[in-house]
Amino acid sequence: MLAFFRRIRKSLVTNNSAKKYLLYAIGEIILVVIGILIAINLNNSNQNKVAKNERDNKINKLRQVVYTDSLNLMFTIDYNRSNIAVIDSLIENLSPNMSINNYRVYANQFARANMQYRTSIPDLTVYNELINSGEFSKIEDKGLKDKITNYYVLFNHFNDLIDKFIDALFVTEKRLFYDGILSHKYFRFNTSENTIIDGYKEFSTTIQDPIKRRIFENHLFELKDMHDQIIYFYTVVVDGMKGIPIKPEKP
Repeated sequence: MLAFFRRIRKSLVTNNSAKKYLLYAIGEIILVVIGILIAINLNNSNQNKVAKNERDNKINKLRQVVYTDSLNLMFTIDYNRSNIAVIDSLIENLSPNMSINNYRVYANQFARANMQYRTSIPDLTVYNELINSGEFSKIEDKGLKDKITNYYVLFNHFNDLIDKFIDALFVTEKRLFYDGILSHKYFRFNTSENTIIDGYKEFSTTIQDPIKRRIFENHLFELKDMHDQIIYFYTVVVDGMKGIPIKPEKP
């Protein structure tokens, strides 16, 4: 091809056809420019294709991360539900005529349920990579993009609210123990027989006092409310996940 163009140039120069040579030179320049533009376009197309493949892989990985998040959320919901069952039992069985054997069970259940809760934190690694690289804004599926954004906004917002509920619950727990309504030493695991007997006597006196009993009951209800809020918030997050998670394929 290059030899063909050289022959044309040589022929034009030999025949002293300056005008034709100028037109030929312009045409050759245009062909070179077109070739360069085609090459650039192909290169950009290839780069865009590679970038899209990488973005699609990250999106797929993100959806797998959300799937793992959903498993953690369901475990967290179940854990808090099981604690609610224990707290309901504590509320129902609170009685000034409690026997020492019932107290043994009661004290053990309270020690296990008091301030025992689970929360969940989303894995933001892949999402932050997409945001920081600017790739997230290039996701073509607007519906999926909105779902992902809402999922993380909702998850983090609810976790902030849960932290506030937990802080409020710590206030009631401090009143319970720091104001002397209950003694920590009687609500521990593997306590001695003498400690159990002393704890039973103190607890019997406590729940016979209307004000102290009300403070203790209020703490139990606050404890239950906290679990209820965690369950409600995370259930909303799970419902909002629909269309996002993908179960990772087994290798």
